[in-house]
Amino acid sequence: MTGADDSAFETCTDRSVYFTLSLYVPAREVKKTLGAALTPAFMRGFQPGYLESLRLRDAVEPLFNDIADRERLGDVNDFLLATPGDVKGEWLDASVPEQIEWTTEGRHFIARPPGLAQVRRLRMRRFWYMHANGALSYHLSFRLNYSHTPGDFYFMSMLQKAAAPKEFSRPASRAGARATSAETGLLPLDKLILTDEAGAAKPFWKMIAARFETDGSHLFQAMSVKAGTPAPPAVSFDALVMHAPFVEVPGLTMPVARLLFFFQDETFFERLLPPADPVTGKAPSRTVMVQEPCYLPYRETLKEDFDPAGQVKMPIVRLDEAYWNWAIERPDYAGATPEQWAAAKATRPAMEPGRADCLQYMFIAGFNQNIIDFMNQDSSEILDSIDPIYPANETQEDESFFVRYANQRAMLTYVRASRSLESGNDYIGTCPYAFLIHVVSLHNEFLTRDYERAAFDLVERVEGLNSKGKLKKAADAFYDFRMRNFADYHRDRYMNVFRYDTERDVFEAMEQLRGTDRKSAYLSQLIDNLESQTHDREARISKDDESAMNLMLGALGMFGFFQLVFEWAKQFERHGNQVRLDFVPPFLHFPQSAPASAADFISDGALYASMLFSLALGAYFLWRTFGRKRR
Repeated sequence: MTGADDSAFETCTDRSVYFTLSLYVPAREVKKTLGAALTPAFMRGFQPGYLESLRLRDAVEPLFNDIADRERLGDVNDFLLATPGDVKGEWLDASVPEQIEWTTEGRHFIARPPGLAQVRRLRMRRFWYMHANGALSYHLSFRLNYSHTPGDFYFMSMLQKAAAPKEFSRPASRAGARATSAETGLLPLDKLILTDEAGAAKPFWKMIAARFETDGSHLFQAMSVKAGTPAPPAVSFDALVMHAPFVEVPGLTMPVARLLFFFQDETFFERLLPPADPVTGKAPSRTVMVQEPCYLPYRETLKEDFDPAGQVKMPIVRLDEAYWNWAIERPDYAGATPEQWAAAKATRPAMEPGRADCLQYMFIAGFNQNIIDFMNQDSSEILDSIDPIYPANETQEDESFFVRYANQRAMLTYVRASRSLESGNDYIGTCPYAFLIHVVSLHNEFLTRDYERAAFDLVERVEGLNSKGKLKKAADAFYDFRMRNFADYHRDRYMNVFRYDTERDVFEAMEQLRGTDRKSAYLSQLIDNLESQTHDREARISKDDESAMNLMLGALGMFGFFQLVFEWAKQFERHGNQVRLDFVPPFLHFPQSAPASAADFISDGALYASMLFSLALGAYFLWRTFGRKRR
């Protein structure tokens, strides 16, 4: 190990990046491991006595509260928790091979940027964040000082690729792998090596998993003692941290990680928000700063050939020593005349000999989108990739002291310098303002993922019940979902709690970019539609049942009518030309009839009354069944 600064406090310097890797442990997994759910009330008693958590809280949470309204019912229900180890963090040496390879757009690239293989020093800090619903997130923040060289640019890309290795592929012959497998077949996962102060060298994810299991076991053991629950088993990284198939690399399962990059780099900042011209007083736009004649030669110089041994069945592009010598020393636009150079310089005040600006724009654009193939871009791709989520208009640009970007897995910030970064770096290794946006977005995204799974489980269950006509059970399933999953989701999801326009606008952009708002709206509509369909089907079945009952009662009435006729017919006894009128009911007794007894009067009256009632009832229900439909 090389020497390290032993002071507990650092000064944030130019050309430094603060990289936070965040992992999420759902509330259900915390409860399963601990044997009890984590509650804010429990944490208020636990946090002050756990390691350096009180120091962490007192230093960082005031910065959180500066920009966000975090309280619910008068209390803040989120908590920072320290990890074992030195408060000033841990120093690691990081190394990658001198040659890296990737495949994209049907071509195989082999790059040997100068200085890539040199060992680089990283400072790492670790801490926990407990969310209001009892979920935990684990954060590892790294600091790297760098130069504006191809070697450092590609090393930073490899850091991002370790967490999101798109553009890298695994051999088709290999079985499925996890990030912590002994060998994954992926360069960023197998060959980015971290060496700790004790001299233990491990691939990136094995080092992360080891720190998580050490810190997690210590935390859960301490919480179980405080809660009075049985001692939990040793924490397993692969079991506890959320994992999912990494869609860009078939056969690979990755921890579901989210990244936060915070660059303190005056040069990068001025590339992205060009300073005002001293003559005109106006800042040139990025479209003026990024023009195609600068980038076309970099692509045209990438020569394709084929591997004579046939190891790679596609064109190979080599970014070798000769390419980098040309790219670094390139004096101006390739082939430009002095007049063309002068014209270009007049329209681009920040244009520099040596093309440092073009190389930097290519790196920034590629890094913002997690693209390691950043030397192979045209000006339109670069402009798209350096269009920030904040500032989003000229007014915001005039006021802005930072530039923010986001991709599917990372949020990135560029600043000249930052007081909040200086304050938060010694505790959480990054800017607290940026971190709070990051951690709230992370929680909402993963909470929505769980809600999505519960919603689709409900859909599958209800559709099965509906197909079997078990509508009451389907209705009970909806009721249970709304009382549990739906209520929990909307209670535990963070709203836009930020006080200021800058953070509020960035948070909204993150919710859109990560699909949180879109998924939430889609799932609500999906469940509402299915519930409406279920109720409609229940109504139709009820109506069909009512019609069937009406028909049955109508039939009963008709049966009563024919029974009445039959009873009357039986009373006709013809004796020649004389007809007996015994069929006349006793209460309509004619003189011709024989006198009726009281018993006959009662029994015959009841019989005929019931027949007439059946007839009337049947007629009414037949009218309900057929007459109302015709109306």
